[in-house]
Amino acid sequence: MLLCPIPRSQLLHYLPKGGEVAEIGVANGDFSSDILEFASPRRLHLIDPWEHQDRADYAGDANNVADAKQEARFNAVLARFRDKIDGNTVCVHRDYAEDAVSFFADRQLDWVYVDGMHTFDAAYHDLTAYQHKVKADGFIVGHDYTNNIQARQWNFGVVEAVNRFVLEFGYEFVALTLENFPTYVLCKDRERASGLKNDLILNSPFVMEIRDFPRDCRFEHQSVPLGKGLILYPSF
Repeated sequence: MLLCPIPRSQLLHYLPKGGEVAEIGVANGDFSSDILEFASPRRLHLIDPWEHQDRADYAGDANNVADAKQEARFNAVLARFRDKIDGNTVCVHRDYAEDAVSFFADRQLDWVYVDGMHTFDAAYHDLTAYQHKVKADGFIVGHDYTNNIQARQWNFGVVEAVNRFVLEFGYEFVALTLENFPTYVLCKDRERASGLKNDLILNSPFVMEIRDFPRDCRFEHQSVPLGKGLILYPSF
């Protein structure tokens, strides 16, 4: 696995261009805009219920806002991407990921970005469900691979879900961005994974290789206090 000191927006430059992409978890559409700008998909599917979820395991998540704000977010996304929606480049699915998955044929997507509910069960379910909708040489990409203090308070289980998925289904953990809330890249096709790694090594300075990850190497997002905040750093 390559640890890459780049933001997730820059990672988009190395993912397949002109493909069909799905983003699970849209909120205000900020990263959707980045996908359109830097990855130039021919079609981008935006999947989000835009609905407050009254669940104990999701109560503390900062994105689980009240219904009024969810409705405002939804309407803002429609307005933001109106031209793309009218031009059939953007398709909005106001639905939960577990229900929206039936919209897609197997092997339809070039890659998927998983950023929905971050509990272990939800993240693992999204990965297992959408793996069948991604092409055999496609990528599964996702956000918030972290178990820092804040993430644990929000009941995040993304790290455990991704690790289990990788080992259980034979994926390669290709890359991880070096950010407070990192993005991961998974791929089952070894040749395609190797190609992405080569691109990152050649074009992204100070890339580091973490061997035998996650089978024989554990990730912890450590922190040190700084004033009223925290400095986060990865520990392997």
